[in-house]
Amino acid sequence: MHFEDLTYSCVFPNSMRLMGSTVQESNSIITDCLIKGLNQAGITCQSHDSYDQLLEVKREIKLPCFLAPNRDEIMVNGKKLVGSAQRRTTNGVLQHGSIPLTGYFRRLPLYLNISERQQETQVRLLQNKCTCIDELQQNLSEDKLAEFLMNGFVKKLSLSWIRQDWSEEELTEIKLIQQSLEYK
Repeated sequence: MHFEDLTYSCVFPNSMRLMGSTVQESNSIITDCLIKGLNQAGITCQSHDSYDQLLEVKREIKLPCFLAPNRDEIMVNGKKLVGSAQRRTTNGVLQHGSIPLTGYFRRLPLYLNISERQQETQVRLLQNKCTCIDELQQNLSEDKLAEFLMNGFVKKLSLSWIRQDWSEEELTEIKLIQQSLEYK
């Protein structure tokens, strides 16, 4: 479920050595880019460097995807801020992730087919172990955050970027998809 969050994605060919040649290398590079952007936005964060916390929470309950940090995920004051996943094929790499703008993500367990007790436990864990942009920078707009993040990539990788709005055709397709989902 994605709602009230900013999602990102990075797609590149395996041959792009600037982005590393393993999951860990490219994930670490992308994390560094995101941290540079978040720091520029006034959010002091760091990369999580161990699996101990993930294993500790996994022993307690079946995890929703955002609950515990994996290596190189972004933390603020001991709480997870960014959740990311990566898929590599023989041709290329896709890494995507989510940055919660509000605390709405903590409602995710309420939509899972689990007991009420498990829902309460997961909501509590999300409250204690995760954070969102509103809790860190209340007046930071989604557009400004996106700009800071893009600048993090520019600074780290010496790349340029352009902003491109949705085409009319893409907007029409999005509306049709939204309408079809409203009726289900």
